[in-house]
Order: sequence, then structure tokens, then C-alpha cells
Amino acid sequence: MSPILLLALAAPSALPEGGRIAEQDACFTISTIRDGKSTDVGQVRQTVRRVRTDGKDELHVLIHQQAPGGFDMRDSFVLDGKTLRPIHFENRRRGETHVVLDYSDGVVAGRRVEKDGRTTVVHVPLPQPVWEGNLFGVMFAALPLEPKGEYRVPFYQYDKGLGEFRVRVKGSESVSTPDGPVDAWVLDAGTDELRRVEYLIARDDPRELGYRTEGFAQRLGGDCSKIPPAEAGAKPDKAE
Repeated sequence: MSPILLLALAAPSALPEGGRIAEQDACFTISTIRDGKSTDVGQVRQTVRRVRTDGKDELHVLIHQQAPGGFDMRDSFVLDGKTLRPIHFENRRRGETHVVLDYSDGVVAGRRVEKDGRTTVVHVPLPQPVWEGNLFGVMFAALPLEPKGEYRVPFYQYDKGLGEFRVRVKGSESVSTPDGPVDAWVLDAGTDELRRVEYLIARDDPRELGYRTEGFAQRLGGDCSKIPPAEAGAKPDKAE
């Protein structure tokens, strides 16, 4: 039996569903945590837009991080609007393109810039449907979350290759946001049992509210005025 058929028979209802995700333009603050003290170190602007392209429903997600000292990283995703499976991905650092990937049935292809400045070709066969390994909170919010739910989402990530997210619903809590308290799922997520992150996902209006892990946290709110908004109708680079 093929891996794709096995995946389809396993639990299609437990995979991400794009229809759960609403449009969003949110600002997050990144903090470091040392000896119980939290220090703000950067901002993240996260934009989610639903776009109609050639008659097809897509989600365009832009995650732009900035921090003092010149750190500037911008991940942009073009995703299938129903399944949230990736169509296109770009990573830019300080305005320079670092990775460009195009996904199609059975393969991910593109290019990436190595540490020594060389550009290498990416061409990886995909044995089963995958999701984008650089997308976290938005994708976890698209899961059909429920008490004690457990989910496995296969992915491709340009540094790690093929892998699998393992996500568990460990509870719920009220999360403070700029608009008031929000009831949230608390997820335990990661690719193995050693490196886990707690993600906070709004229960009634599925969206990311933040995350926390050893030494770091990200919360909804802050000043992202220095991060430019997503360009309306921007065309992605093509991976040649």
C-alpha cells in the first residue's frame, strides 16, 4: 500500500484544515527568560490573508521577525486554502533571499544559499504529502483541537529535511491579550521528546496567541510599526 494511501486512511480528520484559519494581522513580542526575569528582545509581525489565485483558494502567510543588532528574518508561505499544504516558501534574511522552494506532487524543488555564499539546488522527492516545516502556530491552529487530542503532521524543512510534528493538547487556560482575556488550548509540540514548545491557540477563533519554551517566550501584543506590512498582491519569487 502506498504511503499516500496509508496517510489518507490513517486519520484525515486529524490533519490541518485551512478553513479553520481566519485572516489576521498581528504583532507579537519575543522575550528571553533568565532567572525568572523576562526581557523583551524583538517583535514579530504575522499576517494571514486569504487569496483567490487562478480560481484556487490560497492562504498567504507572512512572518517577519526583527530584533536589535540587525536581526531581520522574513518567512513567506503560499498554502493551499483547504489543506494548508505548501505551494511556495521563501526565507529572506536582512532583505536577501536565503531559500526559495516550490512544492508539487511528489517533490520539493528550489534553491538555498549556504554559509559560504554558494547557491545549491534543492530537489527532494516526497514519499507522502507534507506540510511546511517552518510554519508552526498558524498550522497548529488549523488542527481539529480537542481535549487530550494527539496529532502527527509530516513536514519538510530546508535545514532538517523530512520530519514529523507531534502535537498534544495538554490543557487549557485564559491568556491575556491586548483585547482582553482569551480562552486558549495549551499544546505540547515538537519533533521529538527532547525539544518541546508550548503553543497557545485560541479556542473559539483558532489563531496563535504565543508560545513558551525554555529561556524564550512570545506573546501577542507589542509595537510592530517598524516592520512593514505584507504587500498586497505581491508575487512570490520562483524557484528556478
